[in-house]
Amino acid sequence: MLRSHSRFVEGFATGMWQSNCYLLGDLSERTCVVVDPGQDAATRVSQRLAAHDVTCEAILLTHGHLDHLWAVPELAGELDVPVWLHPQDRWLWDEPQRAFGEDLPAAVLQQQFGVVWDPPTERLESLADGQTLQRAGLAVAVRHTPGHTPGSCVFLLDDLRPDEPVLISGDLLFAGSVGRTDFPRGSWEQQAQSLARAVLPLADETLVLPGHGPETTVEAERTGNAFLAELHR
Repeated sequence: MLRSHSRFVEGFATGMWQSNCYLLGDLSERTCVVVDPGQDAATRVSQRLAAHDVTCEAILLTHGHLDHLWAVPELAGELDVPVWLHPQDRWLWDEPQRAFGEDLPAAVLQQQFGVVWDPPTERLESLADGQTLQRAGLAVAVRHTPGHTPGSCVFLLDDLRPDEPVLISGDLLFAGSVGRTDFPRGSWEQQAQSLARAVLPLADETLVLPGHGPETTVEAERTGNAFLAELHR
């Protein structure tokens, strides 16, 4: 867990795809938000909320792939919170099996993963590029970064740690790599534009918390990530 005064961010990997779920908030205000609660995240999130003695104000989703929203129906109802997702990923919210193939029937989710998908659509709120969400004592800046999916977003926080911005990058950027674009409706051209627009201008010391794998920094990726280095040149 990273802390700066009363503000904190904590992450852990979830499920078979090892997607990262994050809790971030303010211990003095006893509030937080949850980002990308994937498979088997519900119990762990509830445990960490209790351990920190904080209340969840919202669930934020970087995109609509199942490995990042698997536990949303259970958690949203249990915590009684809204769920924020970019509208261009609403097709995945409604039918997450389409990430594996545009024409796959919903029965695939139950047959392959044991999931009966019943999303809490009445709780759904829309993310927008340039929007700033004031949640859990933090200002969460939203950047729309299509490519991995049409509605992929990243979250930038300048007030979580003094002089060290934090980027929750979803599946846009990883340590040493970038997100896949060979899923339905993925686009490398859009991904490259998103990386150039949303990542390259950031300060070197920006801490990157990705959707999979270990944390990194913008400096490390600008110099050591072949995809980003090529764009930088």
